[in-house]
Amino acid sequence: MTERSAARGVMKTKTQTWEAAVVAFVLLISSAGVCLHAEEWAPLDGADALRDLVAGATAEIELKPGEVAVGQYRADGTATITAWGETYARTWEVVGDDRVCYSSLTETNCFTFERNLDVPGQFRALHVETGEIRIFRVTQTDPEVITADNGPGGEGGLGAPSASEVAAALSNPNTTMGTMSTLIDLIAYDGDLPDAGSQRAFRATFQPSLPYPLSDTTNLFVRPLIPIIFSQDVPTADGFESVGLNLGDIGFDASIARTLSGGYVVGGGLVGTLPTATDDALGLDQWLLGPEVLVAKVAKWGVLGLLVTHQWDVAGGDGTSITGGQYFYTINLKNGWQINGSPVYSYNHNASSGNAWTFPIAFGFAKTSILGGRPWKFNLQYWHYVVAPDTFGPNNQIRIGISPVVALPW
Repeated sequence: MTERSAARGVMKTKTQTWEAAVVAFVLLISSAGVCLHAEEWAPLDGADALRDLVAGATAEIELKPGEVAVGQYRADGTATITAWGETYARTWEVVGDDRVCYSSLTETNCFTFERNLDVPGQFRALHVETGEIRIFRVTQTDPEVITADNGPGGEGGLGAPSASEVAAALSNPNTTMGTMSTLIDLIAYDGDLPDAGSQRAFRATFQPSLPYPLSDTTNLFVRPLIPIIFSQDVPTADGFESVGLNLGDIGFDASIARTLSGGYVVGGGLVGTLPTATDDALGLDQWLLGPEVLVAKVAKWGVLGLLVTHQWDVAGGDGTSITGGQYFYTINLKNGWQINGSPVYSYNHNASSGNAWTFPIAFGFAKTSILGGRPWKFNLQYWHYVVAPDTFGPNNQIRIGISPVVALPW
């Protein structure tokens, strides 16, 4: 065979391969067109049709196996969503001839609807602002039950709370949502002691919160506070010593909170500290106990509140008397974002002048996201101590918070 005839053979083979690829592509497009044609959607419009779809309906969506969100939509324009042990109040209305809008404490979301012409009872909702599509079906008509065909998104929908709704609920000090929070603290110190400004601490605190509902407005809270100290610089007679991995003194509180009219929350109970530190330099070696009082205002814009505690030593101590607590604020933004701060303060009644107060100011951001059907709240705060013990005390602090929502065992 000559080189020219061999080249013609190679060219012919490449041409045949190209033609086969073109034919395959045409067949693929044709089959895709058939699949797209198999499901035809038509807009569901008209105020009466939209009102008939939503009014009186029950929307259900499985957030995770064993955890179902239920939405009740009443004909009077009110609605409630129940999920993760919390109830979210909404109002809804038909706007124009093509959309339904629901409003919660923090936001308004609007949806348009389409009916599947080939699958009876199947619909899809399009979020007007984000373009997110949720497919659902009406399984019965009297009363209507709406179930989701695909998982919940960050904007929630008719059957599930949105990330912003969950974020607002988690900021309420009387929430009925259970969480398993981990707080990670990086602390820089200062003071009159030599080299005090070079000292650091790195620790984590685990705090579960599983509220027990006593009534529609009242909850019981029992919350342990378990600190793990990874490293802590402590003053000694010879300067400073870095203490490694240890358990700190475990704190706890047991309180009852009640929501009043106007969005006010009040609460009270007991707070205590157990001498569980595995290094003497990291604990008081005392049993502390005392009262706590909570007041807060929950509004559409956010939350503002104050917690005041006082602890005395009740065993093994030297007359310790400490007033402490936490002030907290939250400003709700869109899409689960919030501006917030929740610093801890204290006043040691037995400390010398200039060493009694520890008081920071704080600023931070929080983001609540729906991941795999489970809400997670992520928090980052910066604390600056405007008042701290003169001898040795905290100067600046960064706090990272990670709080997954968990199903309540009751």
